[in-house]
Amino acid sequence: MIRNKLLYAALLAALLLFWVLYRGKLSQEILIFAAVFPLFLLIAVIRIKHSLSAALTHGKKQARKGESYHWTLHLTNRSIFSTANATADLEYSNSLDGTVRTLRISMPIMPRNTQRIKLSFHAATCGVMHLSLKRVDFRDPLRIFHRKALLRADDSVVIMPRAIEMLPLYFEPQPRPEADSSDFSKVRPGDDPSEIFDLHVYREGDPVSRIHWKLSSKLDTLLVKEYSLPLSAECILLADFRQTGPQPESAMRIDMMLSCLTTAVNAIAQHDVPFRAAWYHPASGIGITDPLKTQEEAAEWMRSVVQTRPLDESERAGFVTAAAELFGGMKQHDRVLIFLPRADQGITELLLSLPNPERLTVFTVYTPDEAAALPEHEALYQAVPVIMDPPLLPEEDEDADYSDDGTAELTAELWDDEGGDDDD
Repeated sequence: MIRNKLLYAALLAALLLFWVLYRGKLSQEILIFAAVFPLFLLIAVIRIKHSLSAALTHGKKQARKGESYHWTLHLTNRSIFSTANATADLEYSNSLDGTVRTLRISMPIMPRNTQRIKLSFHAATCGVMHLSLKRVDFRDPLRIFHRKALLRADDSVVIMPRAIEMLPLYFEPQPRPEADSSDFSKVRPGDDPSEIFDLHVYREGDPVSRIHWKLSSKLDTLLVKEYSLPLSAECILLADFRQTGPQPESAMRIDMMLSCLTTAVNAIAQHDVPFRAAWYHPASGIGITDPLKTQEEAAEWMRSVVQTRPLDESERAGFVTAAAELFGGMKQHDRVLIFLPRADQGITELLLSLPNPERLTVFTVYTPDEAAALPEHEALYQAVPVIMDPPLLPEEDEDADYSDDGTAELTAELWDDEGGDDDD
């Protein structure tokens, strides 16, 4: 920009010399126009600065890890002036790692109109993706004057984890007549005579003791009672939601742990097994949710988990202490599922010290190298190693401009209010 000012100053000096050497109306008018024109450009950029407004919108309330989603930047200019030399500075981040990345977009600013720029993103991990507009820089057509409009626009999208297709556990509720739970399966019969699940017409081999004599006499057909299946006493889920080291490995470990947690929550909810979820916070310790009995409740809880910011690694000791207090005052649940982003000696010693460790199932995330070095021995509890997958990367488009980390893609779609339709 300094270079352009110097060049324009040299042009004015040349025009002044031209007017001195060739005095006349034409040389005078050219000199006056060249001297006044920058003032017009300055007024234009000042007016644009005070006439700009911006907003960010997105097409999805939530997306799945590995899926593309987009934001749309709306830039409105209410003035009669325009410029083709404008750049927008944006920042985006993921709640799992907290690293703020920058993105710069070049675009024109049209008069009395709204430009909409579509930004496609791809999240390498789950979490909350946050995008914010920091400022818009623009120059006059001759690049003599430069102004900054400190516009503010923020928006967020929740990125849900992907479920793991293969887990070594099958969450099948088992009959527990002695359990203190009064919940019964709505989809499977069992052997508990205290509740009737359904009736069916007598088939050869059905126990005579299960015939419903009163109803059979009324309908003149032998009907057999199907007893109910008491659901297992509710299990409890506990996730170690803390950073475990430097980024981006820590974020990848937590992402894999949340994928495993999603799989377990889906399996439990689909099999009609109620469960509670335990959560740790440094200020309040570990809290336990009310029983989650439906898939909708489980999905809503998972969404709240993904939106939580991971705790600092320094909270490791506090988590172990709070977990010990939780297990010490807990009933003898059928199953306790624990999810760890990294193997932890303190947690391992705690689990081994609990009564009936065979009821514990511990999912621990390992890198492929760590998994290859795992010793072969039987733990008192069921240990499930979860191998960390490589990050999902988008399929690159020849017409797209990707950021250095592969998480953002700028598509060449720009239109105004009278142009194309907005697909948000």
